[in-house]
Amino acid sequence: MSGIDKIIEQIELDTKDICDKVIAEAQKKADAIIAEAQVKAQSIAADGKDKTAARVADIKKRGESAADLEEKRVMLYTKQSIIQTMLNEGLSAVKQLPDDEYFDLIAKMVEKYSMPENGEILFGEKDRRRMPADLPEKLSGIAKGSLALSDECAPIDAGFILRYGGIEQNCSFDAIFAGEAESLSDRAGKLLF
Repeated sequence: MSGIDKIIEQIELDTKDICDKVIAEAQKKADAIIAEAQVKAQSIAADGKDKTAARVADIKKRGESAADLEEKRVMLYTKQSIIQTMLNEGLSAVKQLPDDEYFDLIAKMVEKYSMPENGEILFGEKDRRRMPADLPEKLSGIAKGSLALSDECAPIDAGFILRYGGIEQNCSFDAIFAGEAESLSDRAGKLLF
């Protein structure tokens, strides 16, 4: 082998050593990058699991809250329906009292709602037909002022209207129940629930 061949062979060996070292170094760097990427991937996956678990828990909590709210809304509606039914039945029962009990109640209402002035009392057509003959005198005796029976019929189903000059006080059972609806609902709710 000639001197040039030996030099070429030496260069090839040196080049191969250098290439092997570069490849080994590159492999080390690649392995380090892959290891770092795997750590990051595991961290991202764990973070993703945590975030997913948190989202699932939040969705579940909101679902339970919505279900609880819907249950309360249905319960409130049901309670209000029951109370309204009771109030309607109570109003109907008052309107259907026997005449003596009905007009005793009217007398108590006149005593409560009358004013210490001269006025008149108006009844609906149905009550005018069934009222006892002595009712006007009885009512005049318990009213806080003078109270005359009007010849006019009131456009009401049950109860009466008190008129003092141009001022009317609606004491029909429908108006009283409507005016006292909230208070009656509260009392009925306390009794029922």
